[in-house]
Amino acid sequence: MVIGFLLLLLQHPTETLRLYAVGDINLGRRVAKQRLLEGDTLYSFRVLLDTLRGADITFGNLESPITPDSHPVPDSVSVFTAPPAAAGALARAGFDIVSTANNHAWDGGQAAVEETMRQLTRAGVLFVGSAYGRDMAEQPVIVWRRGWRVAFFAVTRAWNPAPYTFYEHAGAAWVAWGDPSWIYPAIRALKASGRADLVVVSVHGGREYADTPPQYHRDLLHGLVDAGADLVLAHHPHVLQPVTWYQGKPIVQSLGNFVFAQADPWTQLSAILRVEVAPDKTMRLSAIPVRVGHQPSVATGAAADSVHRRLGIPLSTVTKP
Repeated sequence: MVIGFLLLLLQHPTETLRLYAVGDINLGRRVAKQRLLEGDTLYSFRVLLDTLRGADITFGNLESPITPDSHPVPDSVSVFTAPPAAAGALARAGFDIVSTANNHAWDGGQAAVEETMRQLTRAGVLFVGSAYGRDMAEQPVIVWRRGWRVAFFAVTRAWNPAPYTFYEHAGAAWVAWGDPSWIYPAIRALKASGRADLVVVSVHGGREYADTPPQYHRDLLHGLVDAGADLVLAHHPHVLQPVTWYQGKPIVQSLGNFVFAQADPWTQLSAILRVEVAPDKTMRLSAIPVRVGHQPSVATGAAADSVHRRLGIPLSTVTKP
């Protein structure tokens, strides 16, 4: 049995992997939250359900921590907390793994961080970027699909209230900060170990509502690729930013919003990123244009054209699996 397991580790993928990714998911405000409280767990995902379920791995950034029923947190403009049903909703929608490392991770305090991990685990949704202790939060999570071992890291470079004093905050013991001093060596060590066929890094950072990331953020993303990341998925600006290629690897500078309601028109257009990875690890990227809101839907016409211009990659049609 041990020999068979070791042989499995030495095998190389022989099938194409389909990985889909979306940006910020906020199930903790207004209509999205109310529908969950009413028991309609698929409301936010219903229109795009077949698409989300059609991937081998579907990833998103969970921007609303899950609060225990006994610890309600009032709604506000800047505090997002979802009810326990949110975890089941993500599972039913087809999400395999979510990032829990972002500036809203502490919106419900320690109790919500713990409840988020507990509920996601119960629902069968993997999470990365938070854990019981900083050392664990900084560990990759490996997803096995179609003979692929896909390792996910997740870090945040934004924090409420003050990112530059992150390590002085109680949340530093629970959430992974995007510090090059540990993330770069961790990626290099993972690549050297041979434990993963593909390394994906999720980064929450940059400037909100900006068309392009600042230079210091681009330097961080480039450093991830230099360390060995095969795909970088970034979010936080709430708007789409162009996909770039560096050292032959794609960097998605901002995935924008997904389940989110904001007033600015550019925050209301986004995409489901489709990444097809061939057995030789070459990647083909495309995107399904999306109208963002409490219940995202497919964007068409001029809106889809805008998504295409903003991302700079081909658009895909929606097909059932």
